[in-house]
Amino acid sequence: MAEHLPTPARATEGPLLPAEFDDELRQRLAALDAASDTHAQDHRPDNTTLAYRADWKTWTAFCEQLQIPPTAATRGTLRAFVDVLWNRERRAATTIDRKLAGVSVTLRQRFGLVVDPEATRSARELLKDYKRQAAENEEPDRGRGKAPAMRVDALRQIVEKCSDDIFGVRDRAMLLLGFAIAARRAELAGLRLRNITEDPDGNGLLVDVRVSKTDPRTVPVPYGENPLTCPVLAWQAWVERAQIADPDRHAFRSVHATGSVQPKGLTPQRVGDIITAAGARARIPVLFTGHSVRSGMATEARRAGKDPKAIAQITGHKPNSSVLHGYMQIVDRWDEEDNALIGIGL
Repeated sequence: MAEHLPTPARATEGPLLPAEFDDELRQRLAALDAASDTHAQDHRPDNTTLAYRADWKTWTAFCEQLQIPPTAATRGTLRAFVDVLWNRERRAATTIDRKLAGVSVTLRQRFGLVVDPEATRSARELLKDYKRQAAENEEPDRGRGKAPAMRVDALRQIVEKCSDDIFGVRDRAMLLLGFAIAARRAELAGLRLRNITEDPDGNGLLVDVRVSKTDPRTVPVPYGENPLTCPVLAWQAWVERAQIADPDRHAFRSVHATGSVQPKGLTPQRVGDIITAAGARARIPVLFTGHSVRSGMATEARRAGKDPKAIAQITGHKPNSSVLHGYMQIVDRWDEEDNALIGIGL
């Protein structure tokens, strides 16, 4: 008779709660989680993947010293992790913050463990306390700091010094197009030939930036006023000289010492090295990095009076982004409306 008894009514109406999921549903959800993790991993920029790998290596070494399993990411262990990185290893705050993120991501992907948000928050609060104490004690900043902006005058000097051989043609195109789309080094390295197309009306190029830390964006790149610094002409010269046609291969590629263009694309690190070396060849008294073309474009656009929203559409920032606002301050601090000391009779 027991099998004919009615199923007990649920205590509450509405959708099932997680505790009420049956095994079949749990298995389907787990499979979806695994598939989504794989998809996200496939679309994550290479440098981000490498950074997370390094973060996990740092974390496991820390756990070995404490003789705890790497899955023990609690409030106490994460705070201790921050303490060791800051006080013993003298790491930069941005590096420590990213390592906390790398540990959380890896634990979720490898072990299905979700770190308690309160534990991560408390670790970051400790990091903020250390940063504040360092500022009060007037300690020098750690890390490389912000990349110096490559202004247009420096960019012009750099491309003038690019040679007319295949290496110079590639470097000139990469620098000018990178500046025009406010590219990170990983974004330049991730461009495929199919991502760069001619505008149907002949206005310039449409660059589809797919590999990005932020949302993908399409940047319309017009012809430049000066042929020397025109990103469209520089790109066309590279494509013609390199004879690249496969749409699925990298837009910017390695070049053999003999001058032959290789199928292999440039790594983000190599992109940054090329930008740094180009600045050194032009004897610019600033050490430019892979991020310099990005900050340079935002700075120059603001200097020319462009609206922050228009700049954000190219950089991929949110209009109210604190990072974008930092670029704006470089120019706005000398603007009459933004500098309270100008026009008051001093």
